[in-house]
Amino acid sequence: MIGILALLGDRVPQQMRVFIAAFAVIDGILSVLTLAIFYPHNFTAPWLLGAGAASLVMFRLGRAKVYAAWPYVVIAALVWFCLHAAGVHGALAGCVLAAFLPTRPAPDAGPLLAQAANALSVLEIAQAEKANGEHDKDTILDWAARNLTAASERLLSPADRIESAVAPWSTYLALPLFAFSSTGVSLSADFGAPNAFSIFAGVILGLVVGKPLGIAIFSYAARMTGIGRVPDGVNFKTFLGASLLCGIGDPLAFLLADQAFPDSGDAAMAKIAVLVGSVVAAALGTGIIALNPSRAAR
Repeated sequence: MIGILALLGDRVPQQMRVFIAAFAVIDGILSVLTLAIFYPHNFTAPWLLGAGAASLVMFRLGRAKVYAAWPYVVIAALVWFCLHAAGVHGALAGCVLAAFLPTRPAPDAGPLLAQAANALSVLEIAQAEKANGEHDKDTILDWAARNLTAASERLLSPADRIESAVAPWSTYLALPLFAFSSTGVSLSADFGAPNAFSIFAGVILGLVVGKPLGIAIFSYAARMTGIGRVPDGVNFKTFLGASLLCGIGDPLAFLLADQAFPDSGDAAMAKIAVLVGSVVAAALGTGIIALNPSRAAR
């Protein structure tokens, strides 16, 4: 979805890109909640008490203005363990961590700014003193660089620090492995099975018609009630094309297919429908947006 927006260039206004990115995030969160709530396995309720208690501790850490990142990571791991033991999908722990992780930096930035100013002053003195040898100068430069890096990292919020640390692993390792392992589409699905056509048609209609229609209805309701407004430079064609692009399925759709259809044949049919529906939604959305002239042409 985001890749297609990049290919479309300035035919899609920046505000529309933000809208689609926000929808992708919310869609992923709702998919995780659906997995956790409606598809538990060997459900064991007492473990949910442990997950709730750990989540409460994380909430209290945020209220107490604890800005170190490691306590939240440790408690999130405990939440994941309790959810997994309870039979609930452990991905819900990521939503809990995102909800309670502080997104603002520490309010008292004075010591950090003083640390940075001290490093800069030492670096300035080292540059001014010509008598220092190259070895000493390199040592001072290394010390100043480490102190400036440490100060700048501590000026970030815990959410920013964890995102920076996790982003390379999630982008280049976790997400590709998740997509590869959860897709698993069997192209030998039996289209003559009793429920094959209804599953195939239902999934495609849900992606190509259901999602864009839902986005249009709720966006119109938000505009009429004054909750939201139409971004500048967004016309009907752009909005319709962007709504269709939101129908592109993500790896969670394949995981949901496995959970929703215990029968392997039905699950394979649903996954094939996700692939076909995503291609149709992408083609329609790209075609409609491509008919709009670019900003430079306008």
